[in-house]
Amino acid sequence: MKASEAALGLAVTLGLPVTGIHAFNAAMHEGAFRVMEPTLPAKYQKEEILAKQRQSHNTLINVGMERISISYLKPCEELFSSSGVSYKSHIKEGKNFRAITEMIQEIADKSTLVVLGSAGFNHEETGFVGSVCLRLIRANDMDYLVVKRAINFNIPNIVVCLDGSESSISALRKAKEIAQAYDGQLHLLYVFDTALHRDIFSRLKDSLIEGDGFSFNSKEQEKAHDDFIDIGLEKVGDMILDKAEREALDASQAEIMSAGWGLVGDVSRLKPAIRQVISGSIYKSICDYAASVSAELIFVGRTGRHYADGVDIGSVAENVLRYAPCSVFVSRGQKHKGWVM
Repeated sequence: MKASEAALGLAVTLGLPVTGIHAFNAAMHEGAFRVMEPTLPAKYQKEEILAKQRQSHNTLINVGMERISISYLKPCEELFSSSGVSYKSHIKEGKNFRAITEMIQEIADKSTLVVLGSAGFNHEETGFVGSVCLRLIRANDMDYLVVKRAINFNIPNIVVCLDGSESSISALRKAKEIAQAYDGQLHLLYVFDTALHRDIFSRLKDSLIEGDGFSFNSKEQEKAHDDFIDIGLEKVGDMILDKAEREALDASQAEIMSAGWGLVGDVSRLKPAIRQVISGSIYKSICDYAASVSAELIFVGRTGRHYADGVDIGSVAENVLRYAPCSVFVSRGQKHKGWVM
């Protein structure tokens, strides 16, 4: 229901139609009934009696679960219709994530936003994301809003994760629309991990340079390397944020409409973005920063600059999705890996 409420807020403000979808897996219950047949009393073990029981059970399950699906979506229909949102329901029998995937593919286009909860009934631990949520995101390259808690759209803080990839800029364009629509504050965030580069340098020094008899002034060269990496990566972050502002925040109306949902808000309402370049563990720094500013939404690209064919979702995007203190928007993937600075 939190996802439905978030979808309602977006639909009303952005003028978007909504389709509520639900999958029911009757075959799973049919299989469970077969497994339990040996436990039935002896008088029910005759094959003709079992066949009759199976038929009755299957009919009951199919009809019953379809009606349960309809009942699940009924409150959603009332929620959206009472707010004047164009709404329809769609249900399908099948393995949950497969049936949902089929429904999405039947009704979606490149501008479709899929809104879903991060987990179903079984979610207690930090870092847990439901299997249906993860499988859907892996199987379908769409824009997703994964709702982890109720979203307050009243002047929200919105964190946008930028790494120079086209996917992250796509996420920024969508974040801009939300910021304009709700008078939100954009936080443009670039995180670089110097620890990784220092570790690689240390291993190279120990295994290659000294091992082959090269002269190596350890302390002096390590300091020079560390200073170069730290300063260099920080400058790269500033360059990426500069380019992000030029290519997304200062984009023309036509560019915004082609990249987003077709809504162009009052540009004068867009507040100057807050920029942050941070050193640290990438996904953790993103989550920590979002918590520090009480963010309502984190926008992240599906894949980053190190994208390779066959990657369904990047490691940073997945870990942000798992550990974010708020809801997460995962943008559609882009073939262009990143910018040449």
